[in-house]
Amino acid sequence: MTPLKRRLLIGAVAVAGVLGIALLADVLVPPATASSPLTLYVDRRIGADRNDGLTPENALFSFAAALKLARPGADIVLTGYGSRLSYDGTGTKCVTLKGTADKPITIRRNIYTNTLYPAKITSTRLVKWRKWTVVSTEGSQQVWAANWPSPIRLSTDPDAGFVKLGVVSLTGYAKEPPESVGRAAWWAGNKLYVRIENVDPNKHPVYVKDGDGLCLTGESRHVRIQDLMFAGAVHAIRVEPGAVDIQVRHIHRQNVLDEDMGVESVE
Repeated sequence: MTPLKRRLLIGAVAVAGVLGIALLADVLVPPATASSPLTLYVDRRIGADRNDGLTPENALFSFAAALKLARPGADIVLTGYGSRLSYDGTGTKCVTLKGTADKPITIRRNIYTNTLYPAKITSTRLVKWRKWTVVSTEGSQQVWAANWPSPIRLSTDPDAGFVKLGVVSLTGYAKEPPESVGRAAWWAGNKLYVRIENVDPNKHPVYVKDGDGLCLTGESRHVRIQDLMFAGAVHAIRVEPGAVDIQVRHIHRQNVLDEDMGVESVE
């Protein structure tokens, strides 16, 4: 064999070796597919909803963005960093999550970021401050009023909303309730009214509740919810009739008005 032919043969073998390694790598490390495990990281400190959420460094900002991306087997991990880190809940809009029996969807806090405080999911939002004025006095109670943005609505249905002044929660009514009803809030015209005893609303942050911490539709299937704190909601977790295999474990509830609905607690 001539030196030229020997060099050509060695080159061909080398190329074949490289191609073989490349083909083997394709077999050993397949591209991501719909059946691959999916972890979605959520971190309000550094995240953005334009991110893919697939790594802690490229985390999503909102809980809602992670829910939209969830598919069977998804693990939604919310970063808990101190007692004040919170994520908006689903509010009045229930969402549909569909896992499978062998690939449930899991929603949990990232226990490796802070083991002292769970992530907080709340559907109570701070509303821009408005000037409150006294409009009437009924015994030891006073009725205050303030101009508020029109999207805010209250209802006799406790699922629809309430107002919170500092740590004091007021039940929402569609119209002014009898004087015997204390600590009440209602909407009339373009004003929000509150009836309260010995509290000046101007000295407290005002929060308006707009639903539940996490609400799942009746079409939801195989969901695991664990290691989270739910605050400022009518129900921490509410599941509409028809849902299948929704399990809850190690949940802390703070300022939640009613018990969870339609869930299976596994403590």
